[in-house]
Amino acid sequence: MAIFNPQGEGTNPTSPTATQPRRALLKTLQAIIVFASALLAWHEWANPSQGMDASILIEAFRIRLPKPPVAIQPKGHSMAPTISIGGQLTADSKILSDPGHELDPFFAALWELEQSPRSGTVTILHYGDSPTTADLITGDVRASLQDRFGDAGRGYTLIAKPWPWYGHRGVEVSGHGWRIKTGVGLMREGVYGLGGASFEGDAGANSTFKLTESQQASLTVEFYATPEGGSFTVSADGAELQTISTNEGQAGIKSASVNLPPGTKSVGLRVTSGAVRLFGVDFRRGPGVVYSSLGLNGATTSVLARTMPPELWRQALSDARPQLIIVNYGSNESSFGAFVHKMYADELRLAIHRIRTLSPGTPILIMSPMDRGERTGLDEIQTMATIPEIVAIQRKVAAETHCAFFDTYDAMGGEGTIARWYAANPRLVTADLLHPTPQGAATVAGFFVDELSLGYDRWKMRHGIQFSAAAIAGQKLARFSAAHARHGRIPRARQRPTHEGQPAVTR
Repeated sequence: MAIFNPQGEGTNPTSPTATQPRRALLKTLQAIIVFASALLAWHEWANPSQGMDASILIEAFRIRLPKPPVAIQPKGHSMAPTISIGGQLTADSKILSDPGHELDPFFAALWELEQSPRSGTVTILHYGDSPTTADLITGDVRASLQDRFGDAGRGYTLIAKPWPWYGHRGVEVSGHGWRIKTGVGLMREGVYGLGGASFEGDAGANSTFKLTESQQASLTVEFYATPEGGSFTVSADGAELQTISTNEGQAGIKSASVNLPPGTKSVGLRVTSGAVRLFGVDFRRGPGVVYSSLGLNGATTSVLARTMPPELWRQALSDARPQLIIVNYGSNESSFGAFVHKMYADELRLAIHRIRTLSPGTPILIMSPMDRGERTGLDEIQTMATIPEIVAIQRKVAAETHCAFFDTYDAMGGEGTIARWYAANPRLVTADLLHPTPQGAATVAGFFVDELSLGYDRWKMRHGIQFSAAAIAGQKLARFSAAHARHGRIPRARQRPTHEGQPAVTR
C-alpha cells in the first residue's frame, strides 16, 4: 500500500477518513473547555485558594506581538556633541563633570605625549566589575586612545583566569596549578597585587600568554617576595629567557622586567622551585598610552575601600606610576538597596581617601555604572530604582572629594535605556539586562572617549592651544569608525542639534 499518493486519492474533505482528525480535534477542545470550566467553578464557588483564577485564562489569550527593533537615539543632552559652528566648544559637559579641573595633570601628560610622541608613557588604571573583567568597554577605550596617542602596550593582565570569561584584548591567557584568591566578597585585607588578585603555585604551576594583536617589547612580572619564596622562569615561544627568584629578606611587592625577542607570539611562566605568589604581568611595547583594565567579577567599591592592603597597594601603585585612576563600580551594589541608601556614599569616600593617600597627586575619575534593568512583566523592562540613586551619590561624592565624574548612565540615555538597548538590532545588552554586548561596549566606550577628548580640547583652549573644529570632527569620526569596524559594523552618518539649536558636527 502506498503511503504517499501523488494523485491525491482519499483526500476528499467530505470522506469519513478526512473527518476523523476533525472529530478528534473537536473532542480535545471540548475536554479542555470542560476541564477549565471545572477549575474556574471550583475556584469561584468552592475554594478560592484552589482551582484556576479567571485572570490566568484572560492573560493566556492576550496576544502580545514582539516589538520591532528600536533605533538607539539617546535622549536629552547626553548625546549632543559639544562642537558648534566656528570651532568653539560649548559649556562644560554634564556627562563629564570636572569643575575643579582635577584632570588637568592628566591632560598635560597627554599634551606632552602628543607634542613629543617618544617622550614617555601615560598610564591609566581602570578599576571595575564584570564588564571590566572581560575587557569590555575598556578594550575599546584603550584602542581609541592608543590610535591617537600611541600604543605603549597591552598593559596589566592577571596571571591566569579567575573566571572562564576573564579576558584582556590582545592577550589570551591560560594557567594551570594556581591557587587563586581575589578581594571580592571577603571584606577584609589580603595579599593582593595591583589587580586585586593573587596566584599561588608550587613547582610545575604555569601560565601561557598568547599575544594575538601586536608585538610586545617587554614584560614586567609583579610578585610577592618573602624569605621563603621560590623561583620561576620566563620563556618566549618555548625558549627560556630568565629565572626570577622571589626569595628576599623583606616581604613585599616586587617586580622584574624581561625584554622579549622581536616577533614573540607566546610568553610562558613556570614555577621551577619552592612556592611563589604572582599577581600579574604588564606588557609594554614603547611610548604612548597604557590602559590597564583591572576588573574583578562581582566586585564592588569595597574592594578598594577594604580589601586592598594599604602598604602593598602603595608599592603596586608606585611601580605603575599612573597618570589617571578610574573607579568604576555600582552595578553589583544596585542589588542591595539598604546598603545603597545607608552606606554606599561612605564606602565610596573611603575608597577615594585610600587612593589619595597611597597615590598622592594622581587624578581620580569616578565612572558611573551603566543602566541596569529588571523585568516587571512578560515583556516589560524597567530601570532598577537603585541605579539612578547610585549615580546621584557618585556625582555628589565626586564633587565633595574633588574627583572628575563620568555619567555613563546619562550618556546612554538615562532611565529606560536598558529596555531600548535590549530591543535594538543588534542588541546592545545581554539577556541579564546588565552586561553590554561587544556592540554595546563599543558604544559606551565611544561616549567616554568623546567626552574625555572634548575635556582635553577644553584644557587646550584654557591654555591657549589652537585647534580647528574640522580636526575635532575628524578625530571623532575616526574613533567612531574604528570602534565599529572592530565589531563588524558600518557607521552611518547622522546629525543632531546641539543644546543651542545649532547644527551639530556629524558623529
